[in-house]
Amino acid sequence: MSSPDLPPVSDADIDTLVSAGTLLLALDVDGTLAGFSTDPMSVRLVPDAHRAVQVLRQLPHTTVMLLSGRDLSQLRVITGYEPVPVPTAEDIRLVGSHGAEPADVAVSVLTDVQAALLDQVTSLAEEYAGLVEGMWVERKPFSRGLHRRGVPDGAAAVRATEHFRAAVTELDGVHVTDGKDILEVAVTDMTKGRYLQWYTGTTEPDRVLFVGDDVTDETALGILRPQDLGVKVGAGETTASRRVADPSAVGELLLRIAAARGARGLRP
Repeated sequence: MSSPDLPPVSDADIDTLVSAGTLLLALDVDGTLAGFSTDPMSVRLVPDAHRAVQVLRQLPHTTVMLLSGRDLSQLRVITGYEPVPVPTAEDIRLVGSHGAEPADVAVSVLTDVQAALLDQVTSLAEEYAGLVEGMWVERKPFSRGLHRRGVPDGAAAVRATEHFRAAVTELDGVHVTDGKDILEVAVTDMTKGRYLQWYTGTTEPDRVLFVGDDVTDETALGILRPQDLGVKVGAGETTASRRVADPSAVGELLLRIAAARGARGLRP
């Protein structure tokens, strides 16, 4: 992990990125392109991020991927983009559930053992959510998340979360991930990093930009190649080499990249 004192993305960084013959922009959503809310389905991409994505998606040899912990049905609502099973060059590639649910790859169905395990996780999550007013359980195809954002009694919510963690770690086959005010428990071992490594290995883009804000994004930041660029959004320890303040700053960064890449003659 790097120190909190990271430089911002420089003009030289952008020049290096936009000079790539093929460029992949892999972007987290919550906390990166969009803010947070106690009503998770009410968030939307910040205006500059939305404008930048619209421009970038149309540039030749430029791929935009939204790689999120949310499932595809939620991504469709909060981003406004449709999951496309056979994407063209201009389509946004939506990848949900930390890489376990890409729109353009057939998702495997849970085995009977995994389905039974997910039922156990669900029961435990609902049990501990019921202990503290305001906690709730998010249901995803391969996981359950115990949320505590905005809970009035924060200390009680943390205690319930830790009791939930202790209970699920007794189960064989679960994978526990800490996020911002959420503990997510999956019955598959897919991570953003594992998916991004597979995708870049398959498509071989010349350069990759990954931007993310959460602990779950560190798996993707950690697999970037020497020629790629990782950007951390907000405070916290990270393996990224650059940092920006918030989603508004991410939007500004993406607009700079879109303008610079377009200026090279790579216009729609």
